[in-house]
Amino acid sequence: MEDDVAFGAENIGLPREEIGRRIDFALSAVGMEDCRDATVSRLSGGQKQRVAIAGVLALKPKILVLDESTAMLDPRGRREIMDVVKRLNAEEHITVVLITHFMEEALLADRAVVMNRGEIVMQGSPADIFERHEELLTYNLTLPRIGEICKKLQAGGLAVPDTLDVETLAEAIGRELKIKN
Repeated sequence: MEDDVAFGAENIGLPREEIGRRIDFALSAVGMEDCRDATVSRLSGGQKQRVAIAGVLALKPKILVLDESTAMLDPRGRREIMDVVKRLNAEEHITVVLITHFMEEALLADRAVVMNRGEIVMQGSPADIFERHEELLTYNLTLPRIGEICKKLQAGGLAVPDTLDVETLAEAIGRELKIKN
């Protein structure tokens, strides 16, 4: 696996010592330092994606573009990758451009852009975008699960707000259940 991570750094001609430091940094950044000597073919899908990201991180980019990086992963693998992405953004100050159809992943963004046939059709904060849930449907996009839960609770008679925040929803449900009892 170490060779996979070193590939890009070797190709740009970095000295061996620097490549070693960058491998250490990249594997640590994606939480794979304990698997340094593992065979890539024996890794899970999420682990393979993390190794691929480590290979890019060894080049020390300022911007990381991930195009459907979690599309072929199970929920655990998706969560692993998104945890890495959040950590890279927060701790390493790497700008991440994340292209996804998973609305839960879009919730993590500072800014969301919805495109249709190569054109920008909506942009703003994830909250701004998801407020326009009817319009999202015209682009075959749905609300994140928490947004769908809010809509179902409202349809069932609970006066909960449209929210994308779990704590806010939990508090609203608690208040509503106290009122009804």
